[in-house]
Amino acid sequence: MAGEEIGHPALAGGPWPVIGVRVRREDRAPRAASWRPAPYAVPEDVLLPCTWPELERLAQIGTGTSRAWVFVRDLGGAEPDRRLVLCLRGAPGAVRVEGPTAAVAEALAARARAAVLRVAAVHRGAGRAEEAQAWRTRARRILKDGRAARRGRSVRTASAGLPTLGRRS
Repeated sequence: MAGEEIGHPALAGGPWPVIGVRVRREDRAPRAASWRPAPYAVPEDVLLPCTWPELERLAQIGTGTSRAWVFVRDLGGAEPDRRLVLCLRGAPGAVRVEGPTAAVAEALAARARAAVLRVAAVHRGAGRAEEAQAWRTRARRILKDGRAARRGRSVRTASAGLPTLGRRS
């Protein structure tokens, strides 16, 4: 999970969360991407990344705490399997996903959480229990942030950080 393109678990054939994006390619490289139908764009299953900074930002975008843009880039796999992966601004070869994220926000947050849990499973399978626990804690935080976003604002904001005993002010 070092953030290297070659290190993505999906390239080894393992299951990995994906989200649907419509992509227009030129010379097998992505030239345009959109959440909505677009001319000459075909729906593709785009992988989620496997590094924490990217997954954290995608979860923040999904829960509405960040207004950053989402990008896609070529994962760099073998020629017949030209998979794409979601990424953030600044990645080489990144193409911005156009359109409002509101329609896919909940799915984006859920898939980011699923990817975090997959990373935890990879660590657990490799015998790294402490790292697996850290990733599960991150997944729990994404779940709590999503619930707080659906309530309209976070409980911590509503209570100024004080315990509310289940009541909202």
